[in-house]
Amino acid sequence: MGVMSGFARINDFGVEVLEGGVEPPVSISIDKSRRARVSKREQAPIAGRTPQQQAITEALEKVIIAIDQAKVSEQEKNEAKSLLRKLLGSKAAAKVFGAGAQFLAAKYFAE
Repeated sequence: MGVMSGFARINDFGVEVLEGGVEPPVSISIDKSRRARVSKREQAPIAGRTPQQQAITEALEKVIIAIDQAKVSEQEKNEAKSLLRKLLGSKAAAKVFGAGAQFLAAKYFAE
């Protein structure tokens, strides 16, 4: 496999991957020998999770685990998970939950 180089933007999910919280969908290697310098004026703020987004992410993760442990048929579990997958994949969820939506979708609903 060849080495790719270039520039890219990183979103909250990418930060989670780099910090080790999520398994990346593709292999990632970081060449630490190359550095870019950005002046203080040009730096963009990095959006982090708010405490509310973190609490919602943790609560949704508990819901997913509870669905897995529920004493119901696999069909009912799959139906509930399908609804959650649809919610987490929506633009509205991305706005409300921040990186937490992508984190949970990748962790529990990776295809």
